Amino acid sequence: MKGRVVVLKDYGAPFEIEEYDVPALVPGAVLVAVTQAGICGSDLHSWRGDRDRRLQPIPEEGCVMGHEGTGIVIDLGEGVVTDWAGKPVHEGDRVVHFSGRACFRCVQCGKGRPNLCTNPPGRYPAVVGDWPIFGGTYADYFYITPDRPFYVVPDGLKDESLSWVNCAMGTSAEGLDNASCGVGDHVVIQGAGGLGLCATALAIYRGAATVTVLDRVPERLALARRFGATHTIDVSRVDALEDRTAAVRDYTGQNGADIVMELVGVTELITEGVGYLAPGGTLVEIGHVMAGRAFTLDPRAIIRNKSILGSSGYRPQLLPGLMDLMLRTQDVVPYDEIVSHRFALADVNAAMDAAEWAGRSTTVTRAVLQP
Repeated sequence: MKGRVVVLKDYGAPFEIEEYDVPALVPGAVLVAVTQAGICGSDLHSWRGDRDRRLQPIPEEGCVMGHEGTGIVIDLGEGVVTDWAGKPVHEGDRVVHFSGRACFRCVQCGKGRPNLCTNPPGRYPAVVGDWPIFGGTYADYFYITPDRPFYVVPDGLKDESLSWVNCAMGTSAEGLDNASCGVGDHVVIQGAGGLGLCATALAIYRGAATVTVLDRVPERLALARRFGATHTIDVSRVDALEDRTAAVRDYTGQNGADIVMELVGVTELITEGVGYLAPGGTLVEIGHVMAGRAFTLDPRAIIRNKSILGSSGYRPQLLPGLMDLMLRTQDVVPYDEIVSHRFALADVNAAMDAAEWAGRSTTVTRAVLQP
């Protein structure tokens, strides 16, 4: 059996589509026919070449792309009878996989934090030809290796809500966990893309008193309100920092935010977000997955027990509970509307161009490829 794979041969260059034989399953592996693959902001960083300087230059063979996504099980390796939560799995089931990489043997993995693994297997992005070849979701198939967690999707959860669950939803939940978001908190979210919308819904269901979302695209802000945002700020209209800060204070009863989530990857937003914090508040930094950025901060800005906390990826064991929450609340929260644009796999270059936000605004909330 053969399948198509999207290949990046050079940073910023058009993608190429190549065809390869699908390798046989080893014991413990699962083969999935990809139904949706999301275009995440980190994929855009990888495409531009600003995600990780260690990978320069791209190998001559090229890299396979994509980590978000979902699909249908078409073959189970020897010994696979359940997913990683113990739920029975069969051919034809919908599944989502852990989008990160972990050895499950290092100190951090042993502490239950595989998202912080210090010895992740393989290369990222995976190099074309590296086993199992179908290691990216921008492809017809995704090969779930025996060491990668995966979970069966609950019956009734809409297909349209699945392409970003194993990245945006998990990453947002991890960030809120790290900040101990709870009842009565005032939360500010910088960015109303997939991460920001997920964080909005999750903060509300954790009991946040207010959730204020900032973005410059009116359509995204309107969707944020449908996800539960109590307040929104259009930064293209409220363009003075002091006015945005005053608005946040008004929305939080002059207290300031207990939690700010920086989800965009713009360095100036870190210092701006610290300015929104109440004493004892926490800024959660998620957006900066690329190397070589810096910001300047007056230490006095955090002296009143304020903190800046990095949050990386998510623990895979969060996924079943998150999908169960989505199933229970999908009649209230329009999870299926996070995906705003859909493209065929063959149109991957048009999809990336539409999703690109560097130096410009885009109305794309999440674009997906559908093989």
